[in-house]
This record gives sequence, structure tokens and C-alpha cells, in this order.
Amino acid sequence: MNITSFAELALADSIRAAVDRQGYSQPTPIQAQAIPLLMNGHDLIGTAQTGTGKTAAFILPLLDSLLRTEPLPVEAAGPAAAAANDAGAASAANSGRPSGRRSNGRGRDSRRPNRAVQPARPRALILAPTRELALQIGESISDYGRGSGLSHTVIFGGAPKPSQAAKLRGRPAILAATPGRLMDFIGEGLIDLSGIEIFVLDEADRMLDMGFVPEVRRIAAMAPRRNQTVLFSATMPPAIEKLAQELLTNPERVAIAPKEVTVDRIQQSVLHMKKEDKVLLLPEMIKDHGMFRVIVFTRTKHRAAKIAKLLSKQEIPADAIHGDRTQGQRQRALESFRRGKIQALVATDVAARGIDVDDVTHVINYEIPNEAESYVHRIGRTGRAGTEGTAIAFCDREELKDLRAIEQLLGTQIEVNREHAYHAEPPVARNGRSGGGGRSRRGSNAGHQDSRRPSSGRAAAGERASGGRAGNGGRPGERAGGRAAAGERTGGRPNDGRPGRGSRPGNGGRPGNGSRPGNGGRPGNRQQGGNRAAASRA
Repeated sequence: MNITSFAELALADSIRAAVDRQGYSQPTPIQAQAIPLLMNGHDLIGTAQTGTGKTAAFILPLLDSLLRTEPLPVEAAGPAAAAANDAGAASAANSGRPSGRRSNGRGRDSRRPNRAVQPARPRALILAPTRELALQIGESISDYGRGSGLSHTVIFGGAPKPSQAAKLRGRPAILAATPGRLMDFIGEGLIDLSGIEIFVLDEADRMLDMGFVPEVRRIAAMAPRRNQTVLFSATMPPAIEKLAQELLTNPERVAIAPKEVTVDRIQQSVLHMKKEDKVLLLPEMIKDHGMFRVIVFTRTKHRAAKIAKLLSKQEIPADAIHGDRTQGQRQRALESFRRGKIQALVATDVAARGIDVDDVTHVINYEIPNEAESYVHRIGRTGRAGTEGTAIAFCDREELKDLRAIEQLLGTQIEVNREHAYHAEPPVARNGRSGGGGRSRRGSNAGHQDSRRPSSGRAAAGERASGGRAGNGGRPGERAGGRAAAGERTGGRPNDGRPGRGSRPGNGGRPGNGSRPGNGGRPGNRQQGGNRAAASRA
């Protein structure tokens, strides 16, 4: 059964109202195929790229199912799931992970050792490979679950455990998680998976790439076998097919063919810089280059709102469209952008679905998306109707892996633009080229050390310096001194996007004009202290 309108679905009233608030009346192809099957209780394998609406394809039926059914009683989970939860907790507790402050690893409050902590027992679990995707899923649950009374929380590595543990004590009905942090909390007795009714594995092929499949199997074994299981993946390599056969029961299959990548009429460039310098460069670039109709993309709605306010304070008319804004607010912002009343429109990927403006001159990726296909969707907003377009990406060290994935999808290296005051040379990769980008454009202020030929006596950024310390720019989470980077295996288990244990950065800083010795100042760079203090961090 394929549907042509959300009105054809017997969704719960609160969910239907949420869909209307988002301004959607017609489902995307993946939603039209998947939602009816999931509402009928089938297990499902979905093959779809990012940007096809796949998140709503599983979120909407998930919310509807939880509203229409009662939670599983504790004894209904069965002895197998209970035993698996006990074994999983013991395995995670003995895995060498540091435990949180609120638990001693055995389900007891560390402040009151004799008082047992009641574990969270979610009804639905959504596993995601990265914190960014987990947060995006959380935003979708907030958007579509508003008014449903169903609580949810998101847990992921790289963030303090105590605050996440506190949210778990609220007993969320829905849990979105990365595998590593989920195993942490299971080992500490803070999560019990025996009540899982719906288990969703999103971006399974990326789970495979990051080495999470063994943990996925352990997590799945802790949930009741009779739950509804959903697997989405952009590709279906043999290892994912095998995993699907293990986890799903008589699954239905839906697939959406990926769109052809066409970016021939778009001039692309990438600017490498420190994360904190993005907020300084953005308004300067929009003003200096006369960008009169520009879309700025961010990963989160919180960031989109902050950037729009920042630009407005810098006398650049701007507005934002994101999940927290009503459909009316989005439409007014879009109409103002279309008529030229605002110069910059700041958007998240989800909210950008409704953007249909032919004469967008520039697209700026303030944050590089963690999905290569999203990059193509973003820059496709410019260069329409036979016109030339310009796409610019701001890239910090943490985004280099995402940049490489984009270049692999495009089949080419994106030109590096060094003609700006905040350039920070990326670390040298093992194959001898810089961590991202290919051809380069250098100006008079770009006389920095070539990343392929580090000067003698100093280690290039991210490489091992003398004495075993990382050279200038080596940061936690990147490979420095032989330690594992985020997403690589550490002690036999992948580090799920949390900062790694990289070596301390070496000094390596050289005094520049108007800069303090040791801070990496370079001739020709402006003194940024006052601007940075005044600028709102975004």
C-alpha cells in the first residue's frame, strides 16, 4: 500500500496535528512505502539516502504504536531478555569504561550506596552511529511527539554522563542512543532493555564502517525477540544483509534509488579554520563578497537560531528556519528571503525541505554535514535554472572525516581557499596530503607552511613531535602519538564519536604580528581577541 497523503493514515490525533504544524501534507516516497508497513507491525529493511525523509518514516509509526499500546509488563520480556540484560550489564561493567558519578556500576546511587537506582526501561530504542545523527533524531521526536505525552531522551558519547544519567531517571519512553554510551549506561545498571517494543537501527552501513556491529548484536540480544525491528541503510553490503537476517523476522523491504549527483554548475571551495573562528569569518565573508541572497546551513536548530541573531546584530538582515519554528514563521521567513527583504537564511537540513528559491547566489556550510548526501542536497539550492552558483564550506579539524566522505561521493577533491585571515592548515594524512581538500588557492596572506612539506624540526599538525607529544594543532580525538581517533577502535571497541585520548599538543606556536608568542599567530592575520570576546559563540 502506497499513500499519497498523510490524511490517508490513521495516525493518532496528536501526531497528525504535529505533521500539520510542520507543514507537510504529502509523504516522500520512502514515507509512502514504509509508514503503512510499519503501522501494520511488520519488520522492515529500508534502503534510502539521507534527505529522503527516512527519519519521519520510522518516527511517525513508532510514536503512533506507543500511543496505542500499553507498555510490556516486566515479566513479559521473558527469561532470555532478562538474562541477556544481566550478561550485557556485566560485560559492559567489566569493559574498562569509566563509570558515571551517579552510579557505582551495579545500579546503585553512588551518593547513597544502599539505595538501588531504578533503571530506565524504554519502550523504543533507536540506535545511531554518531552523536549528530542521534541529536537529529531527537529533534524529530520532539517535533512529531509534541502533545503526545511520550517522553524521550538522547544519549551519546563526548558529553558529561551525569546530565544524561539524570534524564534517564525520568524514565523516557523513547531512547535515541549511540552504541558506546548505551553500553556504558547498561553496564552501570541505569538502562534495562527488556521492555523494548520497537528497535530501530538507523544508518546500519555506517555502523559497519565504524566497527559497531558487534555491539549492535549485544544490544539487540538484550531486547525481547518479539519486538518490531527496523533497519535503515543507505547501502546493503553483505555484512549488513547478514545482520538483518539475524535481527529481523520476515521483513518487508522498501528502497529509494539515490539521486544522481549533479554539481557541475556550482563552484565549490572549502575553508579550513578553527571552530571558534567560524563565527568571526561568516559575517565578514557575507559583507566582503556582497552575498545578497545566501543560505547558511547548520547541523542543529539551536545553532541556526544563534547564527541568525549574530548576523542580524552585524547588520546583515537574516532569519532562521528550523524545527522549533511554526509553519507560519517558516513561511514568512522564506517569503522575506524570496523577496529580498532578508539577505541570509539560516537553515537546518530538515527545515530546508521547503526552500524553493531559484536565484540563491551562495550556500555556506557553516557546519559540514555528517552525511555526504546532505552536502549535495544543501549546495543544490544554488546554481538552479541554468545559473552559476557558489558553495562554500567551513571546515574545522573535527569535520575532516566528513569532508573526505563528501569528496569521495563527488569523486573529486574540493578546492581549498586560503585567502582569508583565519586559515588553519589541516593535519597531514598518512598518504601525504592534507586532511581534506585538494587544489588550493593562496593569496598574499596565505604564506603558511605547505601541509605536504612540514618544516624541519617541527611536527605538522596532528603528527607525533619529538618526545612523543603531538605537534601544534594535535587535538584530542585525532590520531596523535599512535592513539585511536574518534570512530576507531580503542581497546577492542570503537570510540563512538567521543573525543579520543590524543597526546597533549606541543607548543609549536610562533609569534606573529600582533600575536602572543606560542599561540600560533601568523604574519598577516589580524588580532582577533577583541572581536572574539565581543562575538557571540555559535
